[in-house]
Amino acid sequence: MGYQSLGFMVFSAVVLLMYYLVGRKGQLWVLALANLAFYAIAGVKYIPFIVATMLVTYLAGRSIGKIYDKADAQIATCTDSAEKKKLRAEAKKKAKRFVVAAILVPLALLVVCKYTGFIVDNLNAVLVRLNVPQITLMQIVLPLGISFYTFMALSYVLDIYWKRYKAEKNFLLYAVYLSYFPHVVQGPIDRFNEFKEQVKDGVGCSWQNLTFGAQLAIWGLFKKLVVADRLGLFVDDVFEHYQDYDGMIIMIAVAVYSIQIYADFSGCIDIVTGVSEMFGIKLRKNFNHPYFSRTMPEFWRRWHISLQEWFKDYVYYPVSASELTKKVKKHFNNKGNKKAAELFATCFPIIIVWMITGIWHGAAWRFVIWGMFHAALLVGGVLFEPLFKKLTELFKLDTENFGWHFWQMTRTYILCCIGRVFFRAGGLMHGLRMLYMMVKSSHISVLFEKDKFYGIEPSNIFMAIVAVCVLLVVDIMQEKISIRETLAKQNIVFRWVIIFAGIFSVIIFGIYGPGYDLSSFIYEQF
Repeated sequence: MGYQSLGFMVFSAVVLLMYYLVGRKGQLWVLALANLAFYAIAGVKYIPFIVATMLVTYLAGRSIGKIYDKADAQIATCTDSAEKKKLRAEAKKKAKRFVVAAILVPLALLVVCKYTGFIVDNLNAVLVRLNVPQITLMQIVLPLGISFYTFMALSYVLDIYWKRYKAEKNFLLYAVYLSYFPHVVQGPIDRFNEFKEQVKDGVGCSWQNLTFGAQLAIWGLFKKLVVADRLGLFVDDVFEHYQDYDGMIIMIAVAVYSIQIYADFSGCIDIVTGVSEMFGIKLRKNFNHPYFSRTMPEFWRRWHISLQEWFKDYVYYPVSASELTKKVKKHFNNKGNKKAAELFATCFPIIIVWMITGIWHGAAWRFVIWGMFHAALLVGGVLFEPLFKKLTELFKLDTENFGWHFWQMTRTYILCCIGRVFFRAGGLMHGLRMLYMMVKSSHISVLFEKDKFYGIEPSNIFMAIVAVCVLLVVDIMQEKISIRETLAKQNIVFRWVIIFAGIFSVIIFGIYGPGYDLSSFIYEQF
């Protein structure tokens, strides 16, 4: 049941009706049953995996909470500071056993389900060279949304271990959080404490929540069905049959793919965020117009925000504060090389984060290369920042005008597109060959061959250009104003003209109909 499907709309409407009919006290039960039904429709075989993650992390959280509560009670009656310190250390040591188990079990499920095939394939490649019999592998289920709900479960346990908030006693509330049907498949990667505050006392029906949520969902459908799926007609063909295309066309397909994946992924997030808002539950912001970014660090603060914040809080900071980082930093400081110490402390966590980010996105070397490519860009930015600053001062460049900002946005977009080649290609060599063809066999003359539309009807090309322009204009407007709040201030006739225009745009210009294979969201595979 895809988020863009009619079935999901009907499902959400039925759940929404029941949600408000039962009143505040019964809302958690409605969501729990809806989550179970949604997941069962996707596949009953997936349920044991999410339940296992749910139980392990919930019980670990409760155990850690009890350890801390007991220690706090002892500390409250203790007057000796040394004894207090000892009690805290003992509690931390006991809690660590549970947090390690709560991390290892969900990660083990994720690794077995998602990465076993990749590991075995690489082992077999070595065994073939050694003339040793290969490993045979049975089919392994990849549970829906496992990459997302695993990270949400880990954040919950780690937050309790780090005393950011208390362990949750209400299992139903935690179960609803982890399996919440709007965010379980593709995120955003929400945090338990933020989710809990919104649902613990129930939610009253609000006309603003209903209208604002519906408007956002309609805009998400426009992005997915009118923009992303239409661009996908061209992108899919070029990436699949790149040998048949000129390097210039491949270059254009890569640039178009960057727009497609943005419209696809942010469209999905808008749909689920809008639906969730109708339930009175706000999800974490996941996109902030990333292609307006002037640098790669800024891009990653605007793209898949909830994932980047997760890595910052649970990987980057812990690695920065790790014993290894401290020892290496101390080593450089002892040699009098403070600059090297600071660079290592900054760059080493970046490399670790992006290696994991690449692997998280998929079990293939192309994703590892994609992650390392972005690590190189970010580390390079840190290393060469002083040089760039000196060159800017030397040539007296005005860095605060539109021309310079536009150049920075263009440069960032191009760098992003280079990484997208590996992200979208069918394999590592596939991506490398595409890059080679872009460099060695690009002819601008192919752009003027009017009789070639590359398997796409001219009307679809025109519609794609118009749709992308609409997307661009809306993104520019959203940088300055809240469109939904501004629309709410207009007279009722104007408001409904805009709303119906959005609805009919999706109905008339969306890519679907007889013979159309409903296209799943790109990030659903992760």
